[in-house]
Amino acid sequence: MQGVDLVDRDVLLITLDSCRYDVAADANTPHLSRLGPLLRAESPGTYTLPAHAALFNGFLPRPASGRFLLSGKPVEMIWRSAAARPTGGSVAVTFTGPTLMEHYVERGHRVIGAGGVTFFDPADTANSLPKPFPEFHYFGRSSRALSNLDSRVADRADTLPLTHVETLADRCADADHFFLFVNCSSTHIPYTTPNSPLTEQTSDALRRLYRLHDTKVPWPAGPPPLSRDDVRHLLDMQRRALEWADHQLGRLFARLATRRPLVVVCADHGEEFGESGRYGHGHPHSSVSTVPLWCGLLDPEEYSG
Repeated sequence: MQGVDLVDRDVLLITLDSCRYDVAADANTPHLSRLGPLLRAESPGTYTLPAHAALFNGFLPRPASGRFLLSGKPVEMIWRSAAARPTGGSVAVTFTGPTLMEHYVERGHRVIGAGGVTFFDPADTANSLPKPFPEFHYFGRSSRALSNLDSRVADRADTLPLTHVETLADRCADADHFFLFVNCSSTHIPYTTPNSPLTEQTSDALRRLYRLHDTKVPWPAGPPPLSRDDVRHLLDMQRRALEWADHQLGRLFARLATRRPLVVVCADHGEEFGESGRYGHGHPHSSVSTVPLWCGLLDPEEYSG
């Protein structure tokens, strides 16, 4: 596929909310691996809002290795705004317009968004992230709903955007050109999916983890609030949630592979599990800023069976 023009390519842009790099490295992700090697990247944001605001302006997590191969060509960035200062680095697509979505609308693409965490709830007028999308589908719980531990520590199914891959694929397949963004909430706390259901142990650990997320301060000296076994089980839940997402993305890829879209999959940020005494995200730590990144073109032959 060397030398393929990416400017008018259909696009799948997927964020795995809160997914840690080390979790991705341990996971079995055959469909993501088909896109290319897992890259260790650094996110420009430490929580959903700033990370996605940067991403929608073309600032993806940067691979720590520097240049990487995309369609056989070494690049430093996939997208870069024409308004940005000149750079000598190689860019796959230079875009005009204030956001990627507006750029692709101008080029005649059907621009579709889908989300599962409350920053993407368009019913809340304070949420800016869904607004640049002409068409947005929100599957998560209402951002205005009363929130307590019982409602947060729960098994999830229909509220996960990747449960609805057939609907999203249909909307893309009906378009002459498409740009589809999906914020995957399966890897976000509470990490529950059909592949990672709650157990008595993880339910208790998640309740304690939510309280730690809410405090936003380092844990004082003394025994850690989560044992090593607790952390191991929670990270295993996120790994299995990622593997479920990979399976669902495989279904999406199979539906759209004949279009040979450009696919970019990354986390918006990671999570800390007490490495420096804090838990969650929204603060600078390598476990929060280091994220997985995959990118490449879908090959129809990989899905022709």
